[in-house]
Amino acid sequence: MDAPNSPGHGAKKTPVFVVGDIDNSNAKTPGIHPGLQPDARLQVTRFVYDQPRFDLAYGLCEPGPPLSPWNNVKRMAAKSWARTKGNSRCSPRIGLNCVTRWFPALDWVPKYNWRTSLLMDFAAGVTIGFLNTPQGVAYAILTLCPPVTGLYVSFFPLLVYFLMASSRQCSLGTDAITSLMTSKIVRQYALFPEDTNGVLVHPEYNALVNGSSYTVAELSQVQVATAVAVLVGCWQLAFGLLGAGGLVVYFSDQLVQGFTCGAAFHVFSSQLKSIFGVKGLKDYYGALKLIKTYVNFFTVIGTTHIPTLVTGIISVIILVFIKFYLNTNPKVLAVLKVPIPAELLIVIFGTLISYLIGLDPYYGVRTIKRIPTGMPIPFAPDFSRLDVGAVMGDIFAIAVVTLCISITLGLLFANKNNYALDPNQEFKAQGLAKIFGSFFHCFPSSISIARTAVQNDVGGKTQIVSLVQCLIVLIVIVALGKYLEPLPHPCLGAIVMVSVLKLMMQVLELRKLWTISLVDWSIFLAVFLGVLILDVDLGLAVGIGWGVMTIMLRLQKPKVGQLGRLPGTDIYRRTDVYQTAVEVPGVRIVRVDAPIYFANASYVKARVYAWAGLNTLIRDWKNNPANQGKGEKEMTAGNFAYANNLALDQGQAEAEIEEQRERSKSVVSSMNGQNSYVMHRLSVAPRPRQRRMTIKEDLTRLEMHGVENVAFEDDTEEDVPISHIILDCSEVCFVDVTGVGFLKKTQVECSSVGVELLLACTTKAVRDMLELCGAQEFIKQDQMFVTVHDAVLYAVNKQKRMPAVSILRNGSRT
Repeated sequence: MDAPNSPGHGAKKTPVFVVGDIDNSNAKTPGIHPGLQPDARLQVTRFVYDQPRFDLAYGLCEPGPPLSPWNNVKRMAAKSWARTKGNSRCSPRIGLNCVTRWFPALDWVPKYNWRTSLLMDFAAGVTIGFLNTPQGVAYAILTLCPPVTGLYVSFFPLLVYFLMASSRQCSLGTDAITSLMTSKIVRQYALFPEDTNGVLVHPEYNALVNGSSYTVAELSQVQVATAVAVLVGCWQLAFGLLGAGGLVVYFSDQLVQGFTCGAAFHVFSSQLKSIFGVKGLKDYYGALKLIKTYVNFFTVIGTTHIPTLVTGIISVIILVFIKFYLNTNPKVLAVLKVPIPAELLIVIFGTLISYLIGLDPYYGVRTIKRIPTGMPIPFAPDFSRLDVGAVMGDIFAIAVVTLCISITLGLLFANKNNYALDPNQEFKAQGLAKIFGSFFHCFPSSISIARTAVQNDVGGKTQIVSLVQCLIVLIVIVALGKYLEPLPHPCLGAIVMVSVLKLMMQVLELRKLWTISLVDWSIFLAVFLGVLILDVDLGLAVGIGWGVMTIMLRLQKPKVGQLGRLPGTDIYRRTDVYQTAVEVPGVRIVRVDAPIYFANASYVKARVYAWAGLNTLIRDWKNNPANQGKGEKEMTAGNFAYANNLALDQGQAEAEIEEQRERSKSVVSSMNGQNSYVMHRLSVAPRPRQRRMTIKEDLTRLEMHGVENVAFEDDTEEDVPISHIILDCSEVCFVDVTGVGFLKKTQVECSSVGVELLLACTTKAVRDMLELCGAQEFIKQDQMFVTVHDAVLYAVNKQKRMPAVSILRNGSRT
């Protein structure tokens, strides 16, 4: 059917074409798609469209010249203002929508299915509550804060997160990586009665503060930690308000895996002192932290406290046995239905045994000793001990790391449970949760990888799990905290160590990634080694930098290749990928698989010129005596806004392309002995003379539809010199001013040697940029085509409409 409003509609000899071997429609095609009939064929009859004719025929939505940058900004600002003005109208419904956007729980709690979901959420909440209690105490010690503050972090921030979270499975509370990063700031600015060697140097710091349950040292630790929580929360709240959730896409899974794996080694190593009870083990921060720690550890390993080591090893063995054997055994889970709370068992039996045999007074094993009961008295965070300017980089790193982990986990479980996650809402929820918790003695909270996985595994469906978890922790804070005072430090150290073993085992992903993607492997390795050798924050910076660099490198050196036509179709594919793809006589088709901008314009130029054979044409044109003296003038005329100042070796580009062609030939040769279907297709593949006939067949069909005779003459065995170069822009999503300058210069150089440059499959963004940069003086509108095949038919028709022009083999025109 003819296209509506098409130019020339109804006229005689209207340019149309037919695609496919229509006359052989009853033939069977091996390898046909299972959803199609074996003899299915596609027949298309339409006009040959350049871009202006296509826009006119099918109604371009935004006609007229493209907007300048300033006008585009004004247009976007006007649309944004109109939206804001419309949303700011006062009405009860709009007010309710605004409140529910900030607090989604007000929307989903009334719709909560109490009958089907409450039992599973309650069971999951009890499990996570029992798991969070010992982890809270352990991670508080890891943060270098009083143990009871870990219980506070497991309670107060969750109240806000329950109301604001868009994730249904994420478990907020204490986390090993966040605690480790916070401990660096606490160690630097808080007071400690003991030095890094464990020697008591300030006994006065152990005195209780009047009206407080903290000692002088503990109060300073809480002050520093709460100040950090406020600042981290402000960063995250700002991210949410500014809509920075889209930036999370730059944190790939491999970057997160490599970071958490490297950080897990730091967390594991931080518990060496608790497990071995050595004296003189110093705390290091900054570059080579882990290396210095282990050098110091093996120096003082002779001071190991045997009762502490025995307690720690027994705890580790029990935890590993339960978590990695019983909790992963299908037979055991079929009986118990829920995982065994290994951490809770260690806390109960460790506390009981320590109390009965007196591990602290008789054997010298360090215990918690004091956990105050009752709700804390709120106070405003104190910034007097913190140098905000000096630690802002560390605080920013904590904010980014916690968000990165939480969004990655949230998206993972949102996909598994089929619901949508709002990253910006998660940013705001975690930011306000940290700010609220800082008034109740809380250090920075975070989403826990281990608890989130357990919460999903035991069937938690909504954030009702957080309420049940808060109830369990509240009972411990109000009444049961004092019973945890005999709990040995080695038991807590074992809980932390075993909790990060799965994260440490992620290093095995390197072997898998090596066989899949070298780029992803390098991102994992870069951030992993950065964190391992340098430090957590420095390693994260290295990983992000390398991740962005891989994007730049892939865009800077994109794939550029020659396309050929699959016989009997209008499909064009890389000639080095499909062995039956053949070149169109007199036409070179090149595709660039990336945007063309300032960083890759020179690289793209070298490859395009090499694939299109322009280097040879330009060299022969300059060597022709008839063109002496005017070549430089013609080829440098015009303002291209593009200068190829890089000393790229054109010979190297041509050598790479020749090597690629040879490699593709060898691949085809090796496939011939392995694939009978390929052998069959190669046996019937058209020879050069037949390849020209495939174009002729399509052009003959043009005559059948009323087009004047443009039959291709193939009565010569000589190769047809290049008259047209088609640049397939289907993968070029944008061009900048430098990229447009490259296209201008290419068109001028092509015109100088008698070759016409055509663009195919250009997006509107590319066409707008060409018009804004004045490229229409070089690349006309009728030289841009909707598809590659349209451009090919135009080129072949134009070759036959120029009988007075003879194309010489040396590339010049007479």
